[in-house]
Amino acid sequence: MIMETLKKNPRGISILEIAGSSGLNRMSVAKYLDVLTAKGIVEVRSVGSAKIYYLSRQIPVTTFMEYTSKHYCITDSSLRIVQLNEWVPQTVGMAYEDMINLPLLNVLKGRVVNLDECRIAMEKALAGETSTVIVEDRFGEKRMFFEILHMPVQFPDGSCGMMAISQDISEKKLLEIALRRKGERFLDLVENLPDIVFSLDTEGTLSYIGPRITEYGFVPGDLTGRRFDGMIVPTDRKAAMTQILSVRMSGTARGIRFRAVARDGRTIRFEADCMARRDASGTCIAINGMLRDVTEQAGPAPEPEKP
Repeated sequence: MIMETLKKNPRGISILEIAGSSGLNRMSVAKYLDVLTAKGIVEVRSVGSAKIYYLSRQIPVTTFMEYTSKHYCITDSSLRIVQLNEWVPQTVGMAYEDMINLPLLNVLKGRVVNLDECRIAMEKALAGETSTVIVEDRFGEKRMFFEILHMPVQFPDGSCGMMAISQDISEKKLLEIALRRKGERFLDLVENLPDIVFSLDTEGTLSYIGPRITEYGFVPGDLTGRRFDGMIVPTDRKAAMTQILSVRMSGTARGIRFRAVARDGRTIRFEADCMARRDASGTCIAINGMLRDVTEQAGPAPEPEKP
């Protein structure tokens, strides 16, 4: 009866008006309005000394959460489960009824790899701090990853609790792991080749050079971000860089020879093979190459002007 009265008065109505329209006594109306307000179904505003009640136009959070694909779980201040949606029991393989009032950490124990990180995030939420944790869950033989938002909540009685909203990111995370492992394998292969792998931007600045360059006294980290021609003796620079940068148009260049001076003063003859790396539009975005030491093949060389 109260709800029907409120529907007919969308701009709001007082307790006395609701009581007169519904035929209920004022105390009963006040009691039921308190309940409806606590549930978020009814909102109230003050107009002078009177309180005006009207139906809330906000979607109840619980209604939204029941239909979202994300998992959510609400606990009390002791981290005991008081509410959750159907996705959680399905994921952990337990009945909904068996999870209610159960300590959330007990449910996750033995399943979540980084449980301590989760516990800290839950305790922060109870203290009023919001945080996000990526957890690795092991449900039987299945490996899953969830991004969990832990946030503080307050119940109608004024007590504090915690809400954990999680999203399954297993597909994305497993792909990241696979790509990282693939990258590590390729990096291991590249760094153990007999030749020195390098990469330049389109202006000739080094973005990567393999660790074998240390055999000549150079530190890869010291060279990265610097012009490649800084390694080349002055008399060979122009010709070598012209050939290397011509790769931007030609696509490849082989047998580019130049001299460099090792940190111990030795003159080294290098031969470079280069290839352009292009984006989807065909624009050159980098130049990749390999350096090989051909000093012994070339024979003794005159001492060059040091760079």
